[in-house]
Amino acid sequence: MKIRMTKTIFQHKDNNEFQESIHVPLEKITEYMLAGWSPAEEKSLLTEEEDVFSDSEYFEPDIDASNAVDRDIENAVFFAEHTKENVCKAIENIDILNAAISHLGDIQTEDEHIPGEASLQNSSGFSAAFARTGRRLWMWVTGKDPKTMEQKWETKCLSHTRATKAFYRQLQNYENFDSTVDLARYIAAFHWKQLEHILEDGYTGITLPKVDKKKNYTTPNSTAWMPISGAKVLSVKGGGTQILWDSRMIWLPSSQIKKISGSLSIPTWLAKKNNMI
Repeated sequence: MKIRMTKTIFQHKDNNEFQESIHVPLEKITEYMLAGWSPAEEKSLLTEEEDVFSDSEYFEPDIDASNAVDRDIENAVFFAEHTKENVCKAIENIDILNAAISHLGDIQTEDEHIPGEASLQNSSGFSAAFARTGRRLWMWVTGKDPKTMEQKWETKCLSHTRATKAFYRQLQNYENFDSTVDLARYIAAFHWKQLEHILEDGYTGITLPKVDKKKNYTTPNSTAWMPISGAKVLSVKGGGTQILWDSRMIWLPSSQIKKISGSLSIPTWLAKKNNMI
């Protein structure tokens, strides 16, 4: 690549001056400028064949990318600054607190889950100072069995009506904690460095049941009775009656034995339960 340079030449004989023009390789410009040469007002970038090209041959027309920029901004994920203060504010929301405890337990190693001890210094999950309590909170929220990592029990919110009673032994060791939620927030705040994801804009956490589901108890059909004629009553103690049935001694609730049509009878469901039919 070369640059066109000029130099004014003065002829004393004729008192004339004229401009001499040459094309100088780019790497020798400094040398020529020290010798009195100057770059021409219009620079031309030349190939070895001194062919001159316009910018339009190298560059495509400008493209309006404003729509793409707007779309990227719309789809961007923004985080609040990852500080302990912001994490503590986030876990004031009970759903986010549920999710924080669930996350800390889920990233605990399998070797630490089963004994409920944090033996590895890996900054992953609950620390040794909160290993057992953290595991119990995680089990409460997720319903998972640490041995299998599969759900075994119903999931429950940390503000569940039975939570404070369930964690009474742990709570009584802290003067300022009145509920399981207080205990969980304290532990989650201690592990704030592992909870950056809860600061993501729009993060909602996990909504869990705060009361037990009502169980539908089915009343046995009162008309389905089975006669136990031939059974021998051996003894009656408290609320139970012991009978001899098919060479077996069976205890039955005295309240479930009735005399129907002159024969002792028990509900069919009770007979099935005791393998009598």
